[in-house]
Amino acid sequence: MKRRTDTGTGTGAAGGTGGGLARRDLLTAAAAAGAAGLATGAAAAHAAAAPRDTGEPDPALAPARSRAGARGGLPPALLTPTPSQVHLVAVDLRADPGAPAREAARRVLRIWSREAAALHEHGLAALVEGAPSQGLRPASLGVTLGLGASLLAAVGLADRVPPHLEDLPAFAADHLEPAWCGGDLLLHVGAEDPVVLSSAVGHLLGAVAADVRVRWSLAGFHRSAAAADDPSATPRNLMGQIDGTVNPRPSDALFGPQVLAAHPEPALAWMDGGAYLVVRRIRMLLDDWFALDPRDREAVIGRRLDTGAPLGGAAEDDRPDLAATGDDGSPAIPLDAHIRLAAPENTLGARMLRRGFSYDQGWDARGRRRAGLLFTAWQADPRTGFTPVQRALDEGGDALGPFIRHEGSALFAVPPVRGGAPWTAHDLLGG
Repeated sequence: MKRRTDTGTGTGAAGGTGGGLARRDLLTAAAAAGAAGLATGAAAAHAAAAPRDTGEPDPALAPARSRAGARGGLPPALLTPTPSQVHLVAVDLRADPGAPAREAARRVLRIWSREAAALHEHGLAALVEGAPSQGLRPASLGVTLGLGASLLAAVGLADRVPPHLEDLPAFAADHLEPAWCGGDLLLHVGAEDPVVLSSAVGHLLGAVAADVRVRWSLAGFHRSAAAADDPSATPRNLMGQIDGTVNPRPSDALFGPQVLAAHPEPALAWMDGGAYLVVRRIRMLLDDWFALDPRDREAVIGRRLDTGAPLGGAAEDDRPDLAATGDDGSPAIPLDAHIRLAAPENTLGARMLRRGFSYDQGWDARGRRRAGLLFTAWQADPRTGFTPVQRALDEGGDALGPFIRHEGSALFAVPPVRGGAPWTAHDLLGG
């Protein structure tokens, strides 16, 4: 018999897959219990599921299967290959009288741990009758949780907030809408299939509806593996540019120092091995962009449209030669080109792992396109990662600036996966 989730808050939309464990591997973990003040509780939890490689032809899901073997303490959002669909939802605790924030936070983490485990182990179709995901495979479903500084402060852990979580400074590129910024908790869900994704997000949010309210949400996508001539190629964004070149890889020697957090202070040890996530909602002014001549578009970015190679280079992965000149003696990569200003040479060596997804919400009532980039940047410290890069773009007069608007912004701590432990119910602050 199928069960209905009993949360005491009513039912929510559901998501997952049927078919049982024979068709999936489970990658689950509990995030760090950590420092004094977190007591026996864990601050976050992660899970990712991928189907077993049974050998049947399945081009859409074949790349997703490899995520099951990628562990190493990384949260599902950092596993590769990246699923084609993501949905980010920021929530705030409800400030209801008689419901202390600490108890609400404990309840949310406990419920999300339980429900995410059930989704990945059984699939929603086995849990909720009439689930939209009936007949669908796991599709590399993965859930990652981020914590905002506001949550830690609300539950009495202000002394456990890492300085890495301090508010980002104001940038010249900002056109921020307060409703699209911040959040106590972030739910980052990825999957290869949009129905699996939507169902899982709805189910997880419905399960905690009594304790949280949605602050903002944004769904993103990039090309699917099934449609790609080369599923391993770097995806393109809605501007037609290859987006995500020269990202650090877990096998790189500098991946840890650049992407994974390390804290000498015992009180912050709960984040060691995790990553700090900057989320930016960047609207693209696509009509203006495509009015440019293709060569002008290349000059704005500093890369060729066809291959993604830096101007003056031959291949996508070539290191941009900032000293190269053209036949007329001018820089091959213009002085205000996006990749020149963002280069480590101009940002004191700043690096981060960039994951960009397109979003498209159609047109508004005035006929303006509501589409752009759901930009996520994972790093050991935003103060030496995202912030110096964005400042360099501002100060250098980024040629891309007139064609984009940073409309949303948030910063979260994503603790590490610890020891491959199974999902359990965790209490924030113990008890």
